[in-house]
Order: sequence, then structure tokens, then C-alpha cells
Amino acid sequence: MKKMKLGLIALLFFFFSPLPAFSSDFVVAPPPKSMDKYYADSGRISEWIAQMRKLSTAFSAIFVSLDKENWVLAEKYSAKFIDSYKKASEMIPEWKEEFDLKAANELKESILAKDMKKLGRASETLGKTCSHCHSKNNTSVWARYHWPSTDSIKVLDPIDEKELPYDVFMEKLSDSLKRISVNFEQEDFQQAWRSLDVFKKRITSLRSVCSKCHVDEWTKGSTSVKEFFVGNDILGVLQEIKKDFATGEPSEKNFRKNIDYINKRSCKTCHLVHQPVAAIQQAWQQKN
Repeated sequence: MKKMKLGLIALLFFFFSPLPAFSSDFVVAPPPKSMDKYYADSGRISEWIAQMRKLSTAFSAIFVSLDKENWVLAEKYSAKFIDSYKKASEMIPEWKEEFDLKAANELKESILAKDMKKLGRASETLGKTCSHCHSKNNTSVWARYHWPSTDSIKVLDPIDEKELPYDVFMEKLSDSLKRISVNFEQEDFQQAWRSLDVFKKRITSLRSVCSKCHVDEWTKGSTSVKEFFVGNDILGVLQEIKKDFATGEPSEKNFRKNIDYINKRSCKTCHLVHQPVAAIQQAWQQKN
């Protein structure tokens, strides 16, 4: 029985492997339009996700039951798994071929017959089909449905007093930051001070953008998502630069240290998180 347990655990790890294997010609293609209806209500868990959870929970329960040598429960959960698996196979017509209903039925039959070899074969087949579908489609589903496009985001520019498209505002924000360094290098500290004020106003305005995607996170807990990239630490560093400017002889070492902190802690980290998906979305738009 020990060997049986080890084998079942191995199969579970195979099925739920968090590191899918990608082919050398892997392409992030847009998910089928038929999936849109399952993500129509952004305030609720997607019906597709809910179905996937039912499916995976039932599959796990089969092996947990078998690990306890409870074949009756294993049979019960295999029936639930087949029902969930069949329903999922019908939800996205374009993905119907990704599901192996024959293997799902063989899984149940092997449990009824208490045939461990047949159970192993059926489980391995199901594991491969699931892993293939996940590695092929997960990234595209995340990019379309879990990352709102910045095309719909507008930001109020506190300097121009106009509502601007997100990409236009970000260009202005970047220009504001660069002007601080350029004026500092030219020892035009008065103009560097003015540029600092402009940048501070714009990056403060940027904080409002977080809530346009992170609606739930914005209202829960004491730490807001805005603290990750445009938090009080960034505003504090800007204040340090301003105080140094006020001396009339600002330290270049301190200035570089503070500007580097902003570049790495705010700009770079935010871009690393958000730009890859934005690039995928833009590539899809250009193909349409």
C-alpha cells in the first residue's frame, strides 16, 4: 500500500505542476471570444474559474480518498470529476479538443475495478492534457481578463489641468523626472527645484491610477496597493531632495542616491510588473 500512496502522490504532483513545459514555438495568442461571457462581471469570480476549481478539487479528492484506501469515496469523487470535466469541455467550443473524455471515463472505470495500472494510465493522460492546455492558454487568459488595458485609463494632469490618456501622461511624468537630473547636472538648481515640484505633483496624481484596476485591494486593509510603487517612501525621498536643494549647495552624492532610489524602487519595479502584459495586449491590437 505504501507504493500505491507514493504513486498517487506522484500523479497529483504531475497534474498540478506549477511549472508547465513550454514548446520552443510557444506563442501567446488571444483567447477565444467565446470566453468573454464568463468574464463579463468583473465583480464576481469568473464562471470558468469556478468550474476549473470544481474540476481540480474533485480530481484531488479522488487521490486523497485512495490514499486513505477509501474506494467508495474515490468512486463518488470520480463521478463529480467527470461531471465537472464534461461541463468544462462544453464551455469553450474552441478548446473542446483539449479535453479527453475517454480518459476521464477510464479513470472512473479503473476505480470501480480497483485497477491501479489502468488508473495510472488514465491519470497520466489527463495530466498531460491539462498541462498542455494550461501552458498553452493560461498566459493569454491572464493577459486579457485579469489585466485591464491601459487604453481605458485617463489621468488628470495637475500641471496642464487636463485629463490625458495614460500613455501620454506617463511620457510627461518621465520627462518631468529627467528634467530634474538634467537641470541638476547643469547646476541650474532653481530650475531643478521647479522640475521637482512638477514631478511630485504628477507622481502624486499617478497614485489615483492604481484604484482603476485594483478596486478590491484599494478598499481592504491598512496598506494600499499604491504603497508598492508610488508610496510615501517615494514622496519622502522627493522631500529629501528638496531639503538638499534648499541649502543652496546640494550634495551630488545624496542627489544621485535619491534619484536612483526613485528609478529602481518606483519606475523600474512598476514597469517590470505591468509592462510585459501591456506589450502582449498592444501586440494583439496591432494584429486586429
